[in-house]
Amino acid sequence: MPPRRFSYEPERIGDDLFCLPLPLHDGSPVNSFVAVAPDGLRLIDGGLDTPECQATLERGLETLGYRLRDVRAILITHGHTDHVGAAPAVVAAGAALYAHPLEATDGRRLGFDEAWLRRHGMPAGGTPMRWGTRATWPAPSHLLEDGQRLAWGPLELQVIWCPGHTPGLVCLYEPARRILFTTDHVMRRARTPISLRSDVPGDPLADFLASLDKLAALDVETVLPGHGRPFHGLDRRLAELRAEAAAQLDIIRQRLAHGPASAFDLLQAGAEPARPVPERYAISQVLARLRYLEVRGEVRCQEAGGRFRYALRERAA
Repeated sequence: MPPRRFSYEPERIGDDLFCLPLPLHDGSPVNSFVAVAPDGLRLIDGGLDTPECQATLERGLETLGYRLRDVRAILITHGHTDHVGAAPAVVAAGAALYAHPLEATDGRRLGFDEAWLRRHGMPAGGTPMRWGTRATWPAPSHLLEDGQRLAWGPLELQVIWCPGHTPGLVCLYEPARRILFTTDHVMRRARTPISLRSDVPGDPLADFLASLDKLAALDVETVLPGHGRPFHGLDRRLAELRAEAAAQLDIIRQRLAHGPASAFDLLQAGAEPARPVPERYAISQVLARLRYLEVRGEVRCQEAGGRFRYALRERAA
């Protein structure tokens, strides 16, 4: 099969709003959005901090008739490495930086606890991450709050805190235009990765599902995701995401009905569909589902010989 080809040409969303697709390491695009106002530009996310990605961003701005120095502010929807790349350069040039306070603190801890994952069955070694798990970006000059109204050039945005994919992820709603920036919280086809990378408190899958409910209450015509093309039919996509999460939980229940298993055992049993991602990332997603079931009293974690296995409550002795 020939390699897929992607376009990185700016896409017009409106007369004063554009999408700039930017290349990731595999060539697939991550989106940066540009709002144009008489006093300059406002960015929503800024791609990877790689020469190719940042050069593509600058070429896209030049196509629109602007330079990076024309950016007055950048909003980071969440702190993953593929969204924060432009932040250091635009902040150094005098731009303001907006982000949720959790994303500027807890959201910076992106690393995997390798020893903890091995206790859950992850083999030693494994496929390395394609890019680093530490995102380098400046401290925000403005902290976002859930429900905040934000004048963003020509846009009047409502900030919607949607934890799950990361602790401080925000979506952005423009009610007059009925558009919703969903970043990685809701994408057109891809399932949102919800992971547990270390033994920290919290229930990210429950947070994610509750955040979907917040978006369901909005009157939305066009969804602008962090990856992929704009799309319509938000309600349908939200229902699909809920169904996918339920199906993955059922796979875990069905496998554990045959006896205790590690997170890696569950991964091999299909609790995370086969995708070209490192095993540590796939296991971390299985662990987020196990945490969800554990919090609800459906499963319990058992430790023996320094290894963790999970069992259904009614089967645990």
